[in-house]
Amino acid sequence: MRKEALDRMAELVEADERVVFIGSDLGSGVMGKAMADHPDRVLMEGIAEQHLVGMASGMALEGFVPYVHTIGTFLTRRALEQVIVDAALHSLPVRLIASGGGMVYAPLGPTHQAIDDFALMRAVPGMTVVSPIDPLEMQEALSALANWPGPAYVRVAKGGEPIVTEPGFTLGNFRILQEGDSCLVLTTGAVGHEVLTAATTVAGQGLHPMVAHVPTIAPLNEAQLSELLEKFTKVLVVEEHLPNGGLWTSVVEAAMRIGLNRRIHQASLPNGYAQKYGTQMDHWKACGLSSDELAGQIFALVGGATRG
Repeated sequence: MRKEALDRMAELVEADERVVFIGSDLGSGVMGKAMADHPDRVLMEGIAEQHLVGMASGMALEGFVPYVHTIGTFLTRRALEQVIVDAALHSLPVRLIASGGGMVYAPLGPTHQAIDDFALMRAVPGMTVVSPIDPLEMQEALSALANWPGPAYVRVAKGGEPIVTEPGFTLGNFRILQEGDSCLVLTTGAVGHEVLTAATTVAGQGLHPMVAHVPTIAPLNEAQLSELLEKFTKVLVVEEHLPNGGLWTSVVEAAMRIGLNRRIHQASLPNGYAQKYGTQMDHWKACGLSSDELAGQIFALVGGATRG
């Protein structure tokens, strides 16, 4: 997904004179052609994330639409003051493209695991938070943000994800990836692929969950959420994030505002920093986010059935 994101950024810089790309230390040759063609609008500033956000905010004040790209934890934790004071306080169109969403960089330890990014960015007033499920949705989201007001944060997954969406992404809208009537499963980002596999598994046992992807976590589309919650009493939210502050929290808050009394179940990362070494998938399996574990949770949700 990172490669496709960078490919789209090169296209946006070429097509729109307002667009600026600001990277940190992205590796030798990354965005090389775009940098050679547009040296004034494709900039590599080194490992200085606070500077990147401040620089982008200054350029936004001059009428540009800057896209900042670096590792997610450094954008959300190290540069949080600049995100708030320099960009969000002035409602500037600074786009934060965060590599290594969730547990992508799990082998590098907790300092590189973006497991609290939704919570941190949702707390920033006016911040749009986007978590695409596949490369197509990522590219369409980046294009849509060229003309979107205020700051935005985009979580970038590992890469190699299959395309499961159709063209036609709209910021703010839910996407129904699988129709069903047994229960509702809401998800966001790359872990949605595990949800889809789990849905296929339980379909073989006679259960048909509706799978709805929520690429725009903030602002959450409460009208669409209300329509879905009116149809289902059994709801599961699946996300690659800490239990608090992410999609589940956003859904529960919205349900209370809407006035819908639902018990909304959750499958997430555990409430703590990783204590063991492993890949992203290792951690998913350990905390119940693999497709097999999710299939079991769907069975348990729908009447306490067991897999046979």
